[in-house]
Amino acid sequence: MRSKLKLSVYNKKDANIMLLVCIIGLLDSLKDGILAIDECEQYLFSPYSLDVLKRKGIDRRIIDIVHLGTELEDVESLLPERLEANIQELHQRAKDLLREIKPDGIYYGEKKWLNKK
Repeated sequence: MRSKLKLSVYNKKDANIMLLVCIIGLLDSLKDGILAIDECEQYLFSPYSLDVLKRKGIDRRIIDIVHLGTELEDVESLLPERLEANIQELHQRAKDLLREIKPDGIYYGEKKWLNKK
């Protein structure tokens, strides 16, 4: 039996933050050899994801990071000596952007991210 988990955000700032958290986690997992590039592509670094993010009005800087993430496989095959540096650069860009847009404090209002249905 398949179960479905739905993640939701209710404004663009929350969407941007959640995406950056996901990007940082994917890149950490990639750096540590837990996930492979093709697995990261399945989760987020794909042309399909880029299209969805553009249509949803996600911050252009996040779209740029995801776009560069779609190119990691090319870097791996054409310039393997640059792969680690490229992953680190994307990781740092995502962290810097998260620091810039993170919330000022903890919001205890409506529950976020996970839906029961």
